[in-house]
Amino acid sequence: MPADASACLGENIEALWSVFQTVQAFLFFSLLLAVSVWDIRYRIIPDRLQAGIAALAILDFSVGNILGPLCMLPYLVIGLISGKSDRIGGGDIKLAGSTGLVLGLPAGLAASMMGLTIFAAYGSGLCIIKRFQGDEEKRALPLGPFLAGGCICTYYLKMKGWIY
Repeated sequence: MPADASACLGENIEALWSVFQTVQAFLFFSLLLAVSVWDIRYRIIPDRLQAGIAALAILDFSVGNILGPLCMLPYLVIGLISGKSDRIGGGDIKLAGSTGLVLGLPAGLAASMMGLTIFAAYGSGLCIIKRFQGDEEKRALPLGPFLAGGCICTYYLKMKGWIY
């Protein structure tokens, strides 16, 4: 094969890879938006959305992503320890695992930390505001939208090469 042909083939493969990454990003963000809306509205995250997120790992797969589902372990431990149904649910646990498969372990853990930080800040602020209003009723907040926000931020940082 002439040198020009192999260079052309390399450029075509890079262009195709870029298309896969763009499609993955669009679908990942769309599914995370759907997860957020669904979790806010119904307080449940459907398995089909999570399976779709996990399937997106195929579009830009690397060997490092195999360990990504380990991101669900902290949620699983907390869910098992709390034992109450109004705490971290199975949907949140599976969301951490499916997004970890797309992001990889380091980026998945970073996404969890970002999402949980935003969740804690929002929940604390809401609690303070409700207390000043005299409302002492406890409400369960959906965790999915916050995890989705952390995943979107981390995915962007990963695409820019600022996080692995």
